[in-house]
Amino acid sequence: MFFLEPRRRPQQPVSWRGEDGDVQLPPVAVPSTEEALEAALQRIETLEFEVRRGAGEHQRMWSHISRLERQLGALLASQLDQRDDLAGTRHCEHQELARQTRTLIEQQFQNFARQYSDRTDLASHRPRRERTAYLMSVLTQQLLAERPASSWSIQQTLRLPEEPATEAAINRLRTGCVDVMERITQAGLSHEWNYDHIAGKPLDLDRQEAWGACDPEAPVSFLVAPAYLVNGRFYGRQLVYTA
Repeated sequence: MFFLEPRRRPQQPVSWRGEDGDVQLPPVAVPSTEEALEAALQRIETLEFEVRRGAGEHQRMWSHISRLERQLGALLASQLDQRDDLAGTRHCEHQELARQTRTLIEQQFQNFARQYSDRTDLASHRPRRERTAYLMSVLTQQLLAERPASSWSIQQTLRLPEEPATEAAINRLRTGCVDVMERITQAGLSHEWNYDHIAGKPLDLDRQEAWGACDPEAPVSFLVAPAYLVNGRFYGRQLVYTA
């Protein structure tokens, strides 16, 4: 069975009568709904393609900019590290390590020395007010070095009783110092601990400072903690007991 599509009534031309006669306009073609939908879908597909391409270009450009920034940062850091008059990344690391070492000395070293100053005869010849600082001076020589001494060696040097609590306290100090020393080595640059001092001389404020409540106008008695130098520059001054 066949169905015949109903015949469409032909559109009549639109006429407009002017002074010179009749002017006939062609009929206006109105697209069907299917044609309009197809055209809209094609435009949407084209826009989606353009958006995806733009996003890809943006991602590639962003990756390129990030890579250039990393390369520039590495170049600037390498240039700064080669100059002694400017602070580069590794210089900043050493400054932070110098502060951490100072905190280690003022807190953990001092607490340990206060606890054990009366349990050793190492500082018995010193006035009582000096014993804590003097025990610290011996302790820093054992721990603030490229290779800190062993816990057993420290215990023997400080003439402390061989007790589990004492050994554990020394181990904690040594572990903290080993960690700092390893980080100093990893930071690079030439560094050193400077112990040079002369007893009886006035305090050299460019490289020394008085320990605790000591009088900075009094002469040097003994060194509590060494100076910390990087490429010959002082990042931490000596801590000196004056009397």
